[in-house]
Amino acid sequence: MKIVLIEFIEEFEAFRLFVRKNNLSLEDFMIIAFEPRLQAYLKKKGISYKNTLDYFDSSSHKRIIVETEKVMSYVRENFVFEDRNKLKNCYRASFMHYLRLYINHMFKMLEIFNNILIKHENCEFFAYIDKRFSSSVMIADIERYLGVLLKTFSVNNGLKFTNINKSIGFEPITKKINNPCIAIEKIAANTMLFFLRKKKIIFMPQSTIFFSPLIKRFSKKGIKIVCVAIYTGGLFKMLSFNLISFLKSQIKQNYCPCYVINLQFLHKTGGRQDQDRLLDLIDLLINPTNELLYEHNGVNYFNLLKQKVAFGLKGHMLSMLDQACNLSYLFRKIEKKIVVSYSALDTMGIAGELARRMGFKSLFISHGSHPVPVDSYHEIELLNLCKTFMLSDYTHVALSTPTQQQHLSYFKQRHPEIDSKELKIGPMFFAKINGKDRGAYRSKFGFSSDDIVLMHATTTKKRWGPRFQFIETLDEFFSSLTDIINIVNQGDRLKLIIRLHPGFYLSDDEIKSFLPQSDKFVIHRNGSFAEALSATDMLISYSSTAIDEALINKIPVLLYDKWKRYNHFNLDSCRDGIFPICYVDDQSKLGGVVQEMINKLCMVKQEEIDVSRYSYCEDYGKNFNRFIEQAL
Repeated sequence: MKIVLIEFIEEFEAFRLFVRKNNLSLEDFMIIAFEPRLQAYLKKKGISYKNTLDYFDSSSHKRIIVETEKVMSYVRENFVFEDRNKLKNCYRASFMHYLRLYINHMFKMLEIFNNILIKHENCEFFAYIDKRFSSSVMIADIERYLGVLLKTFSVNNGLKFTNINKSIGFEPITKKINNPCIAIEKIAANTMLFFLRKKKIIFMPQSTIFFSPLIKRFSKKGIKIVCVAIYTGGLFKMLSFNLISFLKSQIKQNYCPCYVINLQFLHKTGGRQDQDRLLDLIDLLINPTNELLYEHNGVNYFNLLKQKVAFGLKGHMLSMLDQACNLSYLFRKIEKKIVVSYSALDTMGIAGELARRMGFKSLFISHGSHPVPVDSYHEIELLNLCKTFMLSDYTHVALSTPTQQQHLSYFKQRHPEIDSKELKIGPMFFAKINGKDRGAYRSKFGFSSDDIVLMHATTTKKRWGPRFQFIETLDEFFSSLTDIINIVNQGDRLKLIIRLHPGFYLSDDEIKSFLPQSDKFVIHRNGSFAEALSATDMLISYSSTAIDEALINKIPVLLYDKWKRYNHFNLDSCRDGIFPICYVDDQSKLGGVVQEMINKLCMVKQEEIDVSRYSYCEDYGKNFNRFIEQAL
């Protein structure tokens, strides 16, 4: 059987040219399309293809987690590095985070190759080989590993392989580096530090959208605090933004100003000795003597991994050394300060650990849904993920829900090195629909007061950031969503909001090409989640922070896991009497459970729904204010 594996549209066009030049026909091949954008393109062209569902099941999810953890355990044990500021954990956490994404990306392909061979046995493989690496720390779209890995897999299994790219070459792609005026940058940055030195400062990540409720909170209460976001933009934008914020603070009373600063403008460097030691360590971790560690399904992916680390990750790790020196200098210049963040990766990981080392407070506020692990696979995923979230070096962790509290307690009991203090603040940063005109929002979506509105919201990840077990692949995502739309189409009054995960890259037309035809759903990608939640009667999800946000607002939740893989709250499947949350792992029972949930919803007033297990009964907002004031 001739099987061609393709990721991108231009690869398909190269394959079509290959077919024409060799007097072949597309019908001679089974096309397996990896990426949804390519799948939508083939659908539009009327070309038959298969997605990855038949070749990547729950057992593949589990195998990847187990095999990747072997590498992570090795790195965790042997990544021994400390910089001049006595920082160490932030470097290990960032290195492991990105290395794990690279390995996950390659393992998914290797699992699919192996499962294709198991199902079809006599295979002749075709793929597009293109050797390019980006200096981006992430896997960029120009980077293609599929062809190289498939060729090795084919050779190892005695299978014929054909490269459909006849213009193969090696081309490292690097970022353009501007040459700014260093003297002006230094003057601008140090002038700003002089201006801020006596103020009470909250340092936060570049994206301040998440913290807008915090800034508004301080403004309303007239608390004299200045927020400073660690910024990566250019000098002109930094100066313009800060000037506007300063003028607003002079005009408006009780206004909490927010400034930005690019640490690189301070132009401190990590030092040659630290740089050499860090690079030597990375080379030691990924070197020829450890090649057998970097093997999966009989394929040694060592050379690909080594080259990606060399082109992308090494430079990023060196930039972290500079960030640490710049941040240390900045912190020494500010007398009253605290770090508040929703991420502990890279610069904000440095900030959290540096705060601990320098003896001032830092507060991590999770924007994710982190429950107690439901099984050993989930535990491995959560522990790796949350080392750059709730299980990091921040001195304090804000707890928004009892679920977050249970998550933190679970890992602190098993890992004594996690010693962050807990601070209950309640759901200050989650969507709130109290006081909102629900009828007006339903009308905005085109729904009537008689409609029963479901919302589907779940976490999705792009090609470069795969996570397994507790996140669906995109092919799985569309399959589950199709089931839900079929149920909605059968109901008289049912309507559906499809709330997309931030950064979802497919267009509305591309999304609709994967779904049943229907005039009963709308795609919601712009605007706040609170808007969609305000129009919703019931949420359906696989895994997402939206689950917590819905329950906090007393909106029932149906957990749909047709893969029988991930049970967010470890509930019994379809058990009678579970309300306002139910778990379904059987596609044939989905419609009945939806109707049962709706019947129960109609029998109880929303304000009477009991969510005490998932939401704090007491208002802990004052704890947050008190903590900030005491810390400063």
